[in-house]
Amino acid sequence: MFGDEILNGKQLIERLGISHSFLYQLLRAGLPSHRLDGSSRRYYIYAEVRQWLFQH
Repeated sequence: MFGDEILNGKQLIERLGISHSFLYQLLRAGLPSHRLDGSSRRYYIYAEVRQWLFQH
């Protein structure tokens, strides 16, 4: 599950074939991400990201 459906930032960048700076642009535009608490790292659910990208 982790690494296929749930990705960290580096894995998402590799899966989508984008740069770090483009990821940050997507985040500012509303890309869905999750955190366990306010100080933890972001993680991404690939299905949500794909759906969001196709809608925008």
